[in-house]
Formats: sequence, structure tokens, C-alpha cells
Amino acid sequence: MTERKGDNPALQHERLDKVLVQVEDELNSMALRFKESQASESVAVFEVYQYILKDPVFIGLIREQIERGWIAGSAVKRVCEKQIAQFSSMSDLYLRERAADIRDLGQRLLTRLIHEDDGLLTLAEPIILVADEISATLIAEFPRGKLKGIVSARGSINSHAAILARAMGIPAVMGIDHSFELLEDRTLIVDGYSGELLVEPVASIVREYRQLIVEEEQMDELFATVRNEPSVTLDGVKVSLLLNAGLSADSDIGMNDCADGVGLFRTEIPFMMRDRFPSEQEQVTSYRRVLTSYVGKPVCMRTLDVGGDKQLPYFPIVEENPFLGWRGIRLTLDHPEIFLVQLKAMLRASQGLDNLSIMLPMVGSLDEVRVARRLMDRAWREVSAETVDQQGVVRYPSLGVMIEVPSLLYLLPELSPLVDFWSVGTNDLTQYLLAVDRNNGRVAGIYDALHPAVLKALQQIIDTARRYGKPVSICGELAGDPIGVLVLLAMGYRRFSMNNSNLMRTRYIVRQSSSTELQALLEEALRHQHTGAFKGVFARYLEERGLGGLLRGGR
Repeated sequence: MTERKGDNPALQHERLDKVLVQVEDELNSMALRFKESQASESVAVFEVYQYILKDPVFIGLIREQIERGWIAGSAVKRVCEKQIAQFSSMSDLYLRERAADIRDLGQRLLTRLIHEDDGLLTLAEPIILVADEISATLIAEFPRGKLKGIVSARGSINSHAAILARAMGIPAVMGIDHSFELLEDRTLIVDGYSGELLVEPVASIVREYRQLIVEEEQMDELFATVRNEPSVTLDGVKVSLLLNAGLSADSDIGMNDCADGVGLFRTEIPFMMRDRFPSEQEQVTSYRRVLTSYVGKPVCMRTLDVGGDKQLPYFPIVEENPFLGWRGIRLTLDHPEIFLVQLKAMLRASQGLDNLSIMLPMVGSLDEVRVARRLMDRAWREVSAETVDQQGVVRYPSLGVMIEVPSLLYLLPELSPLVDFWSVGTNDLTQYLLAVDRNNGRVAGIYDALHPAVLKALQQIIDTARRYGKPVSICGELAGDPIGVLVLLAMGYRRFSMNNSNLMRTRYIVRQSSSTELQALLEEALRHQHTGAFKGVFARYLEERGLGGLLRGGR
């Protein structure tokens, strides 16, 4: 599009106003379709798009360009290109993916300004969508059931397109280096488990994958049968299955009625999608929506976990080693005014509900916990004084810590009297124990959540938790992994927090397992000297119960 200037700014503002309403209606319509289909994680994606569309700074920059004489389309193009360049240059993977969101919204605004709306796509046959870059809203425009696979040259597992694809059950391969012109009108197989794209596969491979599809559908039907059943092992051990949430509120309890609550609510996303720190009232509104969606069920909110590689656009931090830098509790304790506002917002949002607990991220010392406890005491006193004449009660919440920094492993007895619960973040704990960045392709192959050192750390945590009567949960990816959950059950863990898509599968696995048998299996597995044999012992247990298909992702 060639940039042009005009001579009627008022007319250009009117054109912009019109397309803003049209695109907002379009996004609302898409979100409604996915809400009705109970794909809660996909609704979250559109909420982030709405944040950008309603951002006064983003829209203000466009209007500023119009005032400088540019027509509406050129103003949108200039602002979006600048923001895309800024986000694309950031080191954090999540923020880099936001460049794709800006690009998608910009294209939608431009399309509305240039052409009449053509409506949703119509397709006669199912397709695999192949493109240089695929946005979440582009996926949403395809009729349900017609989109069977996604192949994108750009993007990662952190992109909204990937999140939406997982929520819809569509296999996707992101970041693949291929000549897309050579893929047109070819037979393709998209293996979302292995991340492989097969082009013009032989007949025997096609038959194999068709059979796998049938088996997947049968397993989904099987897992759905336990949706309303309790999470109890064959020998009567009760297990709590909780949600990891945070891209949005995940706020419709009807979509998550098979969860026992929220084990990890990430609060940083609203901070990252704004041009300033959100006010206390803005945070109250956001947190209240979550807490009221889970009345009678626990909701554990993690305090702000930014800094280092997860920078806020309006609070940049430049460091040589962001993973070991100024982040999590370190940052918020250095800025108690930010921490206090967030704590007060959480407390005010919990008024009369009695289901809030608060968790501290990246804790590495006892002093950090002591200071955080004092600040929470202060926040509770101030909120209690402010709400004394209002209906409802602000309960002092349980306070816990994330165990993800290895130093905390040696401080567990001393930590015990300072907090009410522990939650193990297996993703970061594994990275720090093994000194492996799992997002680095050169070393990602040696990232192993079942490494002997990680297993010993996990066993130490649960043993110490029992000794001191401390509730402990797992909120890393290991909790939703079929073999991982068996290993954790054998160790004695009974609380698991995971993504929504893993809940029913994990419930079925729990109900097919015996904790006594798993304990004996763990003892056998630990005698093996390499991880492959260890995993094989638990893989056999799954296969004996007809669940071998769950192991496909590791083949």
C-alpha cells in the first residue's frame, strides 16, 4: 500500500471510528463463537486483541498521524509498522509474538478501510492452512470442522495462533523452514506431536495416520466419560486437579467445571499488554472476575512475575543474563509500591469470597519471604480498614511460594514456618538444575524433567512437605504429562495444576492407576541407570491399561 496524505482530517477520523467499531464487532463475534463451543483458552486470545484495539496510546498514535495529514489507512500502516519493529526486536519470546498480533490487527483495519467486508470464509472441502505467518483471528475465520491442520513459517508455541490451535484440537507445526509454493495442492500430514510435516507420504504412511486419527477420537470419547467423576485412584487415593490460567480470566466456570480450582493464575499478562502499570481498581476488576468464577473453589494467584526476559514495554530492563537477573519477587520487593498495589487489589477482589491464596515467584531466600509477608500484613490492614463499613469480609489469604530456584531446596525446613504452602514450578526448576534453556534449540534436547537430579529434588520436596505438614502442588508441565503424573503420584504428590486441555486426560489416568503399584514401579525404575529405561517402565504401565496412544508425543 502506498502511503498518501489527504486534506480532510475530520473525514479520516470518521473513517477510523467506523472501522474500529467494525473490527471490534468482528472480534466479538469470533469470541462468541468459541465461547459457545466451550473453547475457553481460545476466548482468551480475543481478549488480548481487544486490549490492543482499545489501547488509548495505540489509537492515539494513529490519530496523531491523521492530524499530521496522513489518510486513515496510511496512519494505521505507519503506526503498526513501527510497533511491529519494536516488538520484533525484543528478546522475550512472548513479547516478540505480540508483533504478529499488531500485524494482524493492522491488516484487518486496512482491509476494512480499503474493501467492503466479504464475511467469513466458505470452504467446500477440509484444508490444511499453509502460510508464512498465521494469526489467531485468521484461524478463527475458518468454518468449524474445515480446518484440519496448520503450517506456519513464523511463530512458536508461545504464539496466539498456536494457543488457539491447541484449544481447537488442530495439529500445528510452527516455525518450519520450507518452500511453501511447493506444498500447494500436495497431500500433507501435519504431526502436531512430533512437530513434523510429511509431504506426499506413501500410501502405507497415510493408512497409519488415518488409524491414529481414529484412535485419537476414541481416546477423547473415553476421557470424556470421566468428566464428572472424582479424581480417585483405584486404591482410593484422592487427587486434586487444578488449572493453570492467565492469558485471560478463564472466567466462565461452565467451561472449567471439571477443575477443582485454579492452581496457578499468572497475573502478568494484563501488565504486559498495557502502556502503563494498571491501576489498583483495574486490577481489582480483573481479579474479581476470576475469583467469582470459582466460588467455592480455591484460586491461587501468583504475584507479578516480570523482569529479565519478560519485560514490560513501559518498564524496560537490559541485562546480559535475564534468566538470572532482576525478575519475579526480586523486582517487586525493590518496588514495594507496585507490590502493595497488587496485593491490595487481590485482597479487595476477594471480599466476601474466601477462596484466594497468593503465591510468590522466583523466591531464593528466606529474607524475601519475610519482607513479602510484612508487606502483605500491611496490605491486609489497609484494605480491612477501607472496607470495614462495606458488606462482606476480607479474609487474610494463605501465602505460598514457588519452588523453582534450586537454593530453596536447601532451605525447606526453615521455610516451612514462614509460609502456608509450596508449589513446584518444574519448568524453571529443571532449567536451573540442569543449566539448560529449553527455548534454545542447541541444548533443548538435553532438557529433561525426568533427569535423575530433578527426580531427587522432587522427592526431597515432597518428603520434607510431609515431615512439616505443608501442602504442596505441582504447577509445571510435568503435571499434565502422562508419564510425569504417574511418577509424581508414586512420589506422593496429590495436587496437580495444568492446562485446561490436559484435565480430563489426567483424570482418566488417575482413575486407572493404583498408587501402591506406582510406588513399587518407581522403586524399580530408579534402579535403571538411564532416563530412557526409566520412562520405559512407566510407559509399559500406560500401555497395559490401553493408554499407549498417549505416548505418541515422545516417539
